[in-house]
Amino acid sequence: MTRVVGIWGRRALSSLLFLGYFPLFPGTVGSAATVAALWYFRESVGPYSGHIYFWLASLGVAALSVFLSNGHKDVYGGDNDPKQIVVDECAGQLITFFMVPITVRTLILGLLLFRFFDIVKPYPIHKFEELEDGLGVTMDDVVAGVFANISLIAILWIYHGLTGWLAGIG
Repeated sequence: MTRVVGIWGRRALSSLLFLGYFPLFPGTVGSAATVAALWYFRESVGPYSGHIYFWLASLGVAALSVFLSNGHKDVYGGDNDPKQIVVDECAGQLITFFMVPITVRTLILGLLLFRFFDIVKPYPIHKFEELEDGLGVTMDDVVAGVFANISLIAILWIYHGLTGWLAGIG
């Protein structure tokens, strides 16, 4: 009985309360749920995600993802990165928004950037999938989140730099 409860608890947490079982694009559904939660908690976290608690939560979710993904072949079968496990998408999506103001525009752009890097997996992101067990499941998403974060900050810097420069012309 304990084994069954343990497996179901692990499935519930690793799939973000079974969102990972969504029939179409479960990774995107998990990422979108994370973005929706960020928008909901924006009032308590504040619009700026540079807060230390935000960073600690991001690292905590990443560590939880590694823990929950360890032994995933026993729970989900032989796949190296089972689609049902979406807590790793949550970790990567949170990292995407570190030090970024939380607005509707940044949430949408961050979601798109993270999904791009997570799906395409340019070098070196795809190399992290080769790590063993839960580390391999999680780290490709963490690195995709870092790539998305750097891209998002660069886009915001360019956008605000150009709009500020153009405003000075007029």
